[in-house]
Amino acid sequence: MAELNIKNVNKSFGTTDVLKGINLDIQDGEFIILVGPSGCGKSTLLNCIAGLEDVTSGDIMIGDDNVTYAAPKDRDIAMVFQSYALYPNMNVRKNIAFGLEIRKMPKDEIAAEVERVAKLLQIENLLDRKPSQLSGGQRQRVAMGRALARRPKTYLFDEPLSNLDAKLRVEMRTEMKKLHQRLGTTIVYVTHDQIEAMTLADRIAVMKDGIVQQFGTPQQVYDDPANIFVAGFMGSPSMNFLECSVVKTADGFGVQIESQGKTFELAADPAQADLSAYEGKNVVLGIRPEQITHVMPHVESQPFVTRVPVKIEVTEPTGADTLVLTHINGQECECRVHPTEAGNPGEQMDLLFNMSKAVFFDAQTENRI
Repeated sequence: MAELNIKNVNKSFGTTDVLKGINLDIQDGEFIILVGPSGCGKSTLLNCIAGLEDVTSGDIMIGDDNVTYAAPKDRDIAMVFQSYALYPNMNVRKNIAFGLEIRKMPKDEIAAEVERVAKLLQIENLLDRKPSQLSGGQRQRVAMGRALARRPKTYLFDEPLSNLDAKLRVEMRTEMKKLHQRLGTTIVYVTHDQIEAMTLADRIAVMKDGIVQQFGTPQQVYDDPANIFVAGFMGSPSMNFLECSVVKTADGFGVQIESQGKTFELAADPAQADLSAYEGKNVVLGIRPEQITHVMPHVESQPFVTRVPVKIEVTEPTGADTLVLTHINGQECECRVHPTEAGNPGEQMDLLFNMSKAVFFDAQTENRI
């Protein structure tokens, strides 16, 4: 096990800058997830850590060793690729055991390790098959098994669950978390799935255009996003973004919204943002669907909660909740209510806007206020 420190790493392909000054300090035993849309540079960064790509500038440290220009075999890492990378002439058992055989581990220990990871990944009945006889999801599990059979300083995963069916994907997330808790090994994991990131990570690095937009715990990234991109990328359904004008209220500052031809003032919690410099100007209010709910007396009596009538346009039942789509300030707004409280499209219902966790962004820079 070891710390992983990425210091001012840049990577360019010709004139295209793919990574721009990446700085990440990853603690010994942390589960770190790199998340972002396609093309943001997350897989390139993982390949630089693995030694599969040379950095243009900067340093990569594993423990006390500067491995920036070390060969992949000298970095003591294990990597699971998105594209399986299995040996087609070997059966599953041999694929998993190959790295252990190279290290000249005793045969009985190799057999026990292969059985352990096969049981973990539910592939015990596949051990004698060749990769060509497996489905895509089964091949990915074998690729994971090959990495898990070793005990390196750092594991690198490049979207390892992307080819699994939905049920197995959820099960494997749980198994990966258990595995990490049991081994305590440093893991760097790439995904574009923010649910995966939220459920697995100790800390998340949200990337866009080769830049780390925010690096923090899942709750920090969810509750205190650094900018509109991070706020919109993390969370399902996504955060609502409503452009509003800042007004002075009885107790401080807030924003003005319009619904059903009437205007309402939503008081801002000063602990969330100081809007005094924005009076009379437009800002972007960021409020998550779960902060806009049906009327509940114990919620309505709390500070920074305002009742607003809206017109229901679309309802989306999800089982535990129902999502209600409406328009505020002429902009789409999604709300989360209890299924028994949701009305029908075309009807009016009152909703509570709970501003205690609402965030605000500068309309020009899109950065958090």
